[in-house]
Amino acid sequence: MWWRRLRYALLLIALCAIATCPAARRSCTAKLRAAEADDLLGYLADRVAARVAATGRVPPTAAGPTPPTGCCERGGTCPVDPALWTAPGWRELAFSIDGEHRFSYQYTPEPSGLAATLRATGDVACDGTVRVVELQLTVAGGQVQRAWSHRTTARPPASP
Repeated sequence: MWWRRLRYALLLIALCAIATCPAARRSCTAKLRAAEADDLLGYLADRVAARVAATGRVPPTAAGPTPPTGCCERGGTCPVDPALWTAPGWRELAFSIDGEHRFSYQYTPEPSGLAATLRATGDVACDGTVRVVELQLTVAGGQVQRAWSHRTTARPPASP
């Protein structure tokens, strides 16, 4: 009799695991894809900080958004394209992406040379939900202060 109860309990556990596995996998995949923006913006911020340490100002040349259109139009990821990263602003930061990626990147300096905004925009699941990661950089006392913001918005539907 106890074996029958144990068998039903194990069956229930197995069914619950099967039901939640796809959802857990999607959640984990989305988190890994979204981490790309944080990692690359952090790297870009380090490049700006190195420039500030040398000159006291952020690099003056804006760059991006690169690529100019989203990656969903290309099957979900943007392919490697070294030509995209040859703009003067990206060269000044010595930045390029040498692998597939899911975000469009942008660097916008303030005219004062004491602040800049780094931005990554992308629809990581290609479901119409656009994730925007911004990193505000401010030069204070020769050091670069960082302020992160993350927001998600619904992409407006395409016009017919």
